[in-house]
Amino acid sequence: MPFLNDGQCHAIGINNEKNIVNYMNQYPDNPINHKLANDNDSCVKSWKHEGGTKQKMDASFQLESGNIIGVSIKNHEIGTFDWVNTTKGVPEDLKQNIKDFKNKNMGNDIPAKGGIREEVDDIFSSYLDNLSSNDIAELLAIIRKDADNTKYIIVNDKKKKELIMIDEFNLDTYCNPRHGHNFILKCKSAKTSRQIFIKNDNGPEINTNLRIRLHLNNGIAALLGKSEKNKSSVPCLKIQQDNVEEFIANCYDRVIVNYAC
Repeated sequence: MPFLNDGQCHAIGINNEKNIVNYMNQYPDNPINHKLANDNDSCVKSWKHEGGTKQKMDASFQLESGNIIGVSIKNHEIGTFDWVNTTKGVPEDLKQNIKDFKNKNMGNDIPAKGGIREEVDDIFSSYLDNLSSNDIAELLAIIRKDADNTKYIIVNDKKKKELIMIDEFNLDTYCNPRHGHNFILKCKSAKTSRQIFIKNDNGPEINTNLRIRLHLNNGIAALLGKSEKNKSSVPCLKIQQDNVEEFIANCYDRVIVNYAC
């Protein structure tokens, strides 16, 4: 079954999310649609693209019963993907620290490395160092909160040319605060990033393969008024999925569609 490649997508102005929606509508007789029909006791009538900066769900499908269910779409080729990428979850005290830094350094030269760049990183690093287990649990809960209006997640594995659908309950293990995990953060190299582990009283620490990252959404030049492209820059919070292949392999009840020609 044919599936548009990246070059074709750019040529006709269709992004990956729309591409997947078009595929699901054009080739309805595929394992994902069959699974959705079995799960919901109703055949899939159609798919719709929902994506946007203010829209939690990236796509939705309507059942013959009339019900509409949201789907989150993640792209994966190498490295990580984001579960959360937001400026809304940033605490006010951190925002104020960045404002103070801005007021102090407005008009100063920005070095290629070090200097005030490192000062910004130190602000983010200090905040991460002071996060408690409860703070981390609340941040991880954002992932499930963002998925409240979605039930399914589709990962587009571009290397394997596969669409992999998983149920959002696979996020429960680490992202549901009711489990009462004792979370700790570990810094491997980057100051503004921490790996999330679970510390057990008896037994080894568990790597969740989740990462918290803090940065300026438009960079330091925009923050200090030296960018022609962007007029502002604010702290941004990311929660990322490391070791994507391992995460997918451990997911329950996954369904795979190979879209290679």
